Amino acid sequence: MKFNLVTKTGHLLQTLGLDKLLLNSGSVFIRRAFGLALSFIWVLAITNLFGAETYGLVALGQIVVSFVGMLFCLGLDTAIIKLGATKKHFNQGTFQSDFVKKSLIIIVVSSLLGSLLLFLFRDWLAVTVFKNQQFTNYILLISYFSFLFILHKTTVGFLTVQNKFKRYGNYFYFLPNLLILIFVLLIYYLELPSFYIMAGYLCAFGILGVILLFQILQIPRNSTNTISFSSLLKLSTPMMMSSAFLFISNWTDTFMLGAMVSKEDLGIYNVTYKLATIALVVIAAVNTVLAPRIAELYDSNKIGQIYKEVQKATKIITYITVPIVLVLLLFRGPLLRLFGNEFDRGEITLIVIALGLLFNALSGSVGQVLNMTKHQNQLRNFTLVSAVFNVVLNYFLIQDLGILGAAIASLVSNIIFNGLSILYIKRKLGFYTFINLKELKI
Repeated sequence: MKFNLVTKTGHLLQTLGLDKLLLNSGSVFIRRAFGLALSFIWVLAITNLFGAETYGLVALGQIVVSFVGMLFCLGLDTAIIKLGATKKHFNQGTFQSDFVKKSLIIIVVSSLLGSLLLFLFRDWLAVTVFKNQQFTNYILLISYFSFLFILHKTTVGFLTVQNKFKRYGNYFYFLPNLLILIFVLLIYYLELPSFYIMAGYLCAFGILGVILLFQILQIPRNSTNTISFSSLLKLSTPMMMSSAFLFISNWTDTFMLGAMVSKEDLGIYNVTYKLATIALVVIAAVNTVLAPRIAELYDSNKIGQIYKEVQKATKIITYITVPIVLVLLLFRGPLLRLFGNEFDRGEITLIVIALGLLFNALSGSVGQVLNMTKHQNQLRNFTLVSAVFNVVLNYFLIQDLGILGAAIASLVSNIIFNGLSILYIKRKLGFYTFINLKELKI
């Protein structure tokens, strides 16, 4: 009897109840993997063509862009997914309310305000906060083009509401990194100043954001319902605050390293962190599919089904993440040396960061569960606690241990955030988001 690997694998996935979720998230995962590979290629291009210090500045610019995008998006990127998953606002490919239109109006005003503030305070941020005069040019370009990044951030998530996961994977992961690589190479061969990389980075997202905007404008409207600006902001603001505190908790290390260590060390840390985040590839792909599904089930009061979906998701995350982390730990030296011999100094840092992100992955999709089940205020509180711990730990540990201290602070804050979220979900919804050892048996 022939052993059909595809058939056996399909039966196994059906037995575990993972086949449907894998089918939906698989295309996102593949594109996420290709996008991650491209991101490593453009990082390699920057470190080899422009040097570790330039990449340190670019990485710092990425963090500023992410923070600005998260802050001035006002949580509407998440709120759009939550509202779009309910029939009252979006049903069978037709808008049932004006929630997207009003969200975009808020985004335009908010992003212009953010750009103005960056422009006015660019020198103060570069010199006083980050202690690097060269960074002024980066912030200036961010002030010019950040609205493009925010547009992309707001529009791309709506593809998941429409179940267009392949397109989402292309527009969120694959195409931006491909365009960034093209811009990096163009800047090098045209001998333009290295800070132009920041403009290329933002334009890569902006081009796709404009395309997505026109696609949304083509969706039919049956605006029988309406939502006020105040209701939108009441829903989205706690989500924005959760994102902000989680962002601070996750990126405090980079901000504080940017002010406390050399830009070369910052570049080494960011390459190390980027390698470690390979462990999050699966959870990012699964969460893309899981978020609108949880919102839909919660809207129908199907808590038991939410538990089943979350358990399926965590199984996939666990089975794939553990081997990825083992590879990172075993081959950390050769992987880091791909970026240059000086990156060898990040080996121990990589171990600590990878363990922290492993705990994050194995904890399950806690943020998605809380945000999509009307517990966004509690999520905000947990992220605030985690952020405070991270800032305090980074301040003391970086002084003594440098980039290793930042990695330890990141590990501890990850444990605090996920631990609090897991216990709260168990108390309010009656289930754990992680799987126990019995669930791991096949």
